[in-house]
Amino acid sequence: MKYQFPKLGAGTMLWLPKTEEEKQQYFRTFQYCLDNGLDFFDTAEVYGNGKVETLLGEFIRKDGRPVRISSKFAPPSKMNPAAPKRKQADRNSPEALSEALDDTLRRLGLEHLDLYLMHTPPKNGNIDAYMEVMSRELENGRIKAIGVCNHGKEQIEAAAKALEKRGHQLSAAMVGYNLLRRYPETNGVIDICNKYSVTLIPYAPLAEGTLTGKYRGERVPMKYFVTSYFGHLNLTQERDDAVPFIKRLFSKPLECDTKKIEPLMCTLEQIAKKYDKSIAQVSLNWLVTNPKVAIFTIPGIRSEKQAESNLGALGWSLSAEDREIIDEAAL
Repeated sequence: MKYQFPKLGAGTMLWLPKTEEEKQQYFRTFQYCLDNGLDFFDTAEVYGNGKVETLLGEFIRKDGRPVRISSKFAPPSKMNPAAPKRKQADRNSPEALSEALDDTLRRLGLEHLDLYLMHTPPKNGNIDAYMEVMSRELENGRIKAIGVCNHGKEQIEAAAKALEKRGHQLSAAMVGYNLLRRYPETNGVIDICNKYSVTLIPYAPLAEGTLTGKYRGERVPMKYFVTSYFGHLNLTQERDDAVPFIKRLFSKPLECDTKKIEPLMCTLEQIAKKYDKSIAQVSLNWLVTNPKVAIFTIPGIRSEKQAESNLGALGWSLSAEDREIIDEAAL
């Protein structure tokens, strides 16, 4: 049976409070989400080396209401060569996935996850073996759905086929996708998701804040520029254009070029006024109501205000004409 995802969840990657006051702010945000029907939270073992899972577990116990949780296992990979060390299993072995799940469930204080994803493609390339372990955990009831993250078209298909032959389904593929990062539409990811009925989960759906409009006329933060720049270099072969590496090396990522994307921001602003919404809500609705593929969007949140804004992307839909206008402006 196919897992039914909601349209919207909450990303917790940045839930690393430095003070007790900040911790309480995150707890209020957590409660606000549940008060308003937002009960699906996404995390990962590498977020703060387990600290985010631990904090989320504390919040779950303190509040007491049921929640849905997705987390991610990090195998050694080209994207993450320093994968977490394991106590028992060889971290290069697919069996390390089960040990990682043990630790994740312990930190969260849960008996199962709603979704468990392999965070990056394994360095050994043996996706089939990892899906064997995922299948076992699904059958044991410790996970309800299986996903992959940062995988390309061929890797998503390999995971889907590996699960299919075991009588299971790949439920989700998490990739970078937003109005400034349209590669899944042309690099085969959306096509393969549709072929195997896989839900696409866009990470950075608001381009780390750029698609809220808050950086208009300003420079984006250096931290965001650095992370965007590494993606811009196409080291993971996500981007399917023919731009030479040397040109990428000496150019700016589109999502950080606030001058170049200003025409898009003007278009989003005009459409936002038409719907009495914000630029951020229009950008999220463009994803949530995307006709190209099934979408489950999990923007990161750090406050009740951000959660409220994200929820404002639900319950309405851009017209086909407005989608076309946005798409033309985003090219």
